[in-house]
Amino acid sequence: MKTFDDFTKSIKDLSDLNIDDSENAFDQILSQNIEKNKIIDFLISLSKKGESVDEIFGAVKSIKKKAKIIKGFKNSFDTCGTGGDGSKTFNISTICAIVTAASGICVAKHGNKAVSSLTGSADVLSELGININLEKKKIIECLKKINLCFLFAPNFHPILKNVADIRKEIGKRTIFNILGPLLSPVECKKQIIGVYDASILVKVAEVLKKLGTNCAWVVSGNKEYDELTTTGKNYIAEIKNNTIKEFEIDSIELGLKESKKEDLVGGDSKKNAEIINGILKGDILGAKKDIVLLNSASALYINSKIKNIKSGLEIVNETIESGKALKKLDDLIVLSNS
Repeated sequence: MKTFDDFTKSIKDLSDLNIDDSENAFDQILSQNIEKNKIIDFLISLSKKGESVDEIFGAVKSIKKKAKIIKGFKNSFDTCGTGGDGSKTFNISTICAIVTAASGICVAKHGNKAVSSLTGSADVLSELGININLEKKKIIECLKKINLCFLFAPNFHPILKNVADIRKEIGKRTIFNILGPLLSPVECKKQIIGVYDASILVKVAEVLKKLGTNCAWVVSGNKEYDELTTTGKNYIAEIKNNTIKEFEIDSIELGLKESKKEDLVGGDSKKNAEIINGILKGDILGAKKDIVLLNSASALYINSKIKNIKSGLEIVNETIESGKALKKLDDLIVLSNS
């Protein structure tokens, strides 16, 4: 029988683990049966080698054994990304969840506090006044009444607290960045997942395929952002009808102005909350609003609400300008605290 040391040796020899071995390895990691230094060595070596589809899927299987799942909302949509791209942008996927919900899609936004970025979705939503620690009954009420809720990852995957300190000690992205968006507590079948590295686009799409996803985009903006960007080309792996297709989108061809990296930079949770409020109130235009329009329109496309991204840009722009998106945020603040 293989030991944890055997798994680490295989990885260091640049051999991929199969699904069962990966599941076994993560069972041991999450149950804290392995010394911390050995876990760190395993995770760093795995990142250096590059995580395989079977290794990612095996880890997902391991974590899901202890997950708290909410049934009945598989048709909802999630905008959770991997983080870890180092771009220091404001919380784009978080505001897009709000705009998408205000545009008529049921959104179960999954996320966490910052691990490898300045501000996580949980940090900025708390700053905006949203109660992120909701009971199952209240989450279901939010989804049914306002088509929007936030699913705070630690509440649904408490087993992951066993590696929280290790992740912080490593201080760099690991397989756990990849795993986050694949662990929706409502097991949603429609997603847009931004990844920190374009080289894992197809890998993540392959895992989504194994998980039975109906339609999803795995995206890398200009090979440097874990969301679609207006700074250059966007690389996409789409999983639809059990088939994976790769293509590119250029935001300039959609009529959006090309932006610079510095135009999209955010800050701490307070700063990012101000940016989100500014966009939703119509006070912030330009590059920051444009990247929200691009990602939100893509969400409508994935949910089959529009035939092309360009028409979606007009719809989500109207959602913001009419005040619908701001009201959706206010609705979530009120309902989550009631």
